[in-house]
Amino acid sequence: MHRRPQDIKAAVKIFKQAQRFEAAGVNEIEILEYLRRRGELTKCKCRHIAWLIDYFSYKGVMHLVFDRLDCNLHHILLKNSNKGLPLYIVKECARHILEALRFLAANMVVHGDVKMSNIMWNANRGLFQLVDFALSFVKENQPYQPLQSAGCQSPEAGMWNRMVIEGTADRSNSGCCCASDMWSFAFVLWYMYTGTPACRYETDNPVCDNCLKAEEILCLHLKQINTQIPNDGRKITAEHHELFHDLIMKMIKCKPEERITSSNALQHLFLEPSAELLIPSLADMMLLPTTTLLMDNVYLQHADSLKDVEEMCARFGVIRQVTRGSDGKVLIQYFDADECSRAHSALTGWIYNDRTVITCFYLSGKSSIHEIFTPVEPTQQKIHDNGRPNTLGKRSVDSESESSEKDNVKCMKNSNENLDIDLKVKTSF
Repeated sequence: MHRRPQDIKAAVKIFKQAQRFEAAGVNEIEILEYLRRRGELTKCKCRHIAWLIDYFSYKGVMHLVFDRLDCNLHHILLKNSNKGLPLYIVKECARHILEALRFLAANMVVHGDVKMSNIMWNANRGLFQLVDFALSFVKENQPYQPLQSAGCQSPEAGMWNRMVIEGTADRSNSGCCCASDMWSFAFVLWYMYTGTPACRYETDNPVCDNCLKAEEILCLHLKQINTQIPNDGRKITAEHHELFHDLIMKMIKCKPEERITSSNALQHLFLEPSAELLIPSLADMMLLPTTTLLMDNVYLQHADSLKDVEEMCARFGVIRQVTRGSDGKVLIQYFDADECSRAHSALTGWIYNDRTVITCFYLSGKSSIHEIFTPVEPTQQKIHDNGRPNTLGKRSVDSESESSEKDNVKCMKNSNENLDIDLKVKTSF
């Protein structure tokens, strides 16, 4: 196949010029380097953390270099018209971020700022990743600074933040721990599932009145959670909704020691592979860009037609693999997700053999999903003869590939300024 490019694209996170921002940058470097060493020691490096590639100072400003990620959960919700996300995306994100939180907990690290904008989609790797470790700390070494964003703030973090402001904070009894991240992630999952933030019970006490009572009474925080199945067109069964609600209830507990751990949450019935409910629609698959393009309505007339399709798609980037499927489907796997996105923009709506081509992104790591794509073995291939010439119409592919370069929009984390640059691959990583 084609030679893999020697350059990679990366993102640079730039910190503002102030002592507290510089301290945050130094802290992020130290935490990520600590986690890297722990991962090497235990031979268990988590894929669902955005690892540091490099860092440097330029004109007195701290710069951190990461893999360039495509979009955060806010962007994905916006693409879905701010409605609840498909169940397969909610489950995929839950599994990936719980894996990241399990890795952090195993190494006694608290993230300290789990929220929608700090969970991003890596289109080249086809997975969700946890980002922004500026507020992270090793347990029992908590810095004297506020933690967590207001919408995802655990009761103990809220108490800690008030004590920091008052100047009475004492890390020996802060209560902030890995369970605090689980509380925050519960509110993230609810936002993804419903499309709206969960209502919060506001109190100055770390434990609500109900949880202080001897008898078992529903936590006041949980009373704010709507238990009804979302009525937004998604086919969510009562069983799956109950499982999701049960997981959220186990994550939102006033007392941190009573919350479900990330390891146990990964074993919850809601996340079991056998509990998968829906096969994603083509519209659902458009929400997460990947390196693989699914072309539909491409019926091949003769044996060389597949090669013609490959040559056409190669105009938009370097191709790793081409797979022919049944029912007029073809999978085109690119080395880079940006190239796949350009091909999608250019080829959707093209006329091939007098048929309109439909394209969407294909699920990463899935060579075959029977309901969506079934590969055809060479010995089983049957050329569909529809009596039409293999021609492309409607637009010029060459002109489209040039113009699509300008339309390549990069979703960047908006809490800090980012720059997109090209970097040589480092052999040490």
